[in-house]
Amino acid sequence: MAAITPSTVPTTGLLAAPAAVSASDTIAGDLVPVTGGLLLRVINGGGSPDNVSVSDGGVTAAGNPGTVTPVAVSNGTTKTILITRANVNTSTNLVTITHSFTTSVTYELQRV
Repeated sequence: MAAITPSTVPTTGLLAAPAAVSASDTIAGDLVPVTGGLLLRVINGGGSPDNVSVSDGGVTAAGNPGTVTPVAVSNGTTKTILITRANVNTSTNLVTITHSFTTSVTYELQRV
C-alpha cells in the first residue's frame, strides 16, 4: 500500500509526471478538498483491463462499508476519476484505491 499525494496545477501549467500504481493506494482524507475534489487520472499502458475501485466513505444501516462500483480502464486507455469527500472513510480518514491490474499502469493526482 502506498500513500499518494495530489499535485497543485499552477497557472503556468504542470508537466505530466505519472507514477506507478500499487494494488492498493491511499490518500489522506485531509488532502481531499471540502469543495471540488481530486482528479485521479489512470493511464493503462498494459495488456489487460484495470478495474479501479475508490472507497465509499458511507456505511449501511448495519455499519458495513458502502458498496463500490469499479471503474474499468481498458488496456491502452486513460480515464479520469473524481474523488470527493464522500470517498473518505470517516473511521480511518483515508481514501483507498485498489487496482485489479498494475503492470504498466500509472496515475496522476491533481486538485480540482
